[in-house]
Amino acid sequence: MHDLNGRTAVITGAASGIGLALAHRLGAAGMNLVLGDLERSTLDAAVAELTDAGFPVAATELDVSDLDQVIAFESFSRESFGNVHLLCNNAGVGAGGPVHDLNNLDLWKWTIDIDLWGVIYGCKVFLSNMIDHGEAAHVVNTASMAGHLSIPMMGPYSIAKYGVVALSETMSKEMQMLKTNVGVSVLCPAFVDTNIATSDRNLPTEIRAAHNMPSPGSMPSRTQSKIEQLVAAGIPTSDVADAVHDAVIEDRFWILTHPETRQEVTDRAQQIVEGINPTLGGLF
Repeated sequence: MHDLNGRTAVITGAASGIGLALAHRLGAAGMNLVLGDLERSTLDAAVAELTDAGFPVAATELDVSDLDQVIAFESFSRESFGNVHLLCNNAGVGAGGPVHDLNNLDLWKWTIDIDLWGVIYGCKVFLSNMIDHGEAAHVVNTASMAGHLSIPMMGPYSIAKYGVVALSETMSKEMQMLKTNVGVSVLCPAFVDTNIATSDRNLPTEIRAAHNMPSPGSMPSRTQSKIEQLVAAGIPTSDVADAVHDAVIEDRFWILTHPETRQEVTDRAQQIVEGINPTLGGLF
């Protein structure tokens, strides 16, 4: 997609973090913006901010783990601005817990439903019309470096992000095989300064109550504290948005926002081909 001006971008998880930065960057490129987010008040604030900046915006509350809501969101997008040209499946949460603890299966399901099934639903629901309209189009799926490098105590997050990487690679090959008008990118940042470390603010009440989990803002665990520190020291969301914009323009699949992580990916691949067991590494 060499020219974004006048085209339409759809962004999930758009009210804050990377999603909001994407909205600003793509709006500045001349795109119409369709925003979806679970947090209504934050979404309303984002719409006001983007409207004040002069960008055309339509927005609606959205839970990407609900297929019916994603279907309605796709209809809302086309009713608002016509054909969708850029789909950013960006909504996500961060959660974890040890693999051996059966008591946190609800938390695992919640994370995977949003981080993986939310992306699957977005691709399934939007892609056919994006192909059929025949105009230049692109899909950006937000994964993570956790989709290449597994993080201990963050099993559900890593599993979901590995899945997003695999889904995106599969889609890219299918779009080439079918000679469609749709390009594909997968976004794999390391730590970015967002609110993902406090994703539990959106945890369903019934899960929190069933497992006697602390309320949001309670004293975090050692692992949670470490993640929060790393996220707070992460790169600005505007840097990620710039990288996504450039990748769409250049039709580039891999969006790796942290150059230092490239060696870690290389090291992991080398361990695989040499049969070396996984090691803990220096994160914890």
